[in-house]
Amino acid sequence: MKTAAIAVAVLALALGGCQNTKLDTAIAKNLPKICSAAASVHSAFLVVAASGSVPAKAVAKERAAWAALSVPCRDPGSVNSSTALVTAAEAYAAMIAAIKSAQ
Repeated sequence: MKTAAIAVAVLALALGGCQNTKLDTAIAKNLPKICSAAASVHSAFLVVAASGSVPAKAVAKERAAWAALSVPCRDPGSVNSSTALVTAAEAYAAMIAAIKSAQ
C-alpha cells in the first residue's frame, strides 16, 4: 500500500513541473468519482467502527485520511491535480488498511 502511495507521489512530483493539461483534465474529471467512492467506503467503515470491533488507531487513521481527502472533494479548485492525486492515493491506502484491520 505504501509503495503505491510513494509511486504516485513520485509521479506527481515529476509531473508537477510539466504542463500536462490532458492529465490535469483527466484528474479533474475523475475526482468526483473518486470522492463518491471514498464517501461510500467511509460511510461503510463508520458503520463497522460503531460496532466497537475496530482498533481505535485504525479509526483515527481512517478519519484523518477522510479529512484530508475531503478538502479536494469539497473544493477541487483549492488544490492542483498532483496534490489531489497524491491525497486520493494516500486516503485510499489508509482506508484499505483500516478496513483490513477491522476484518
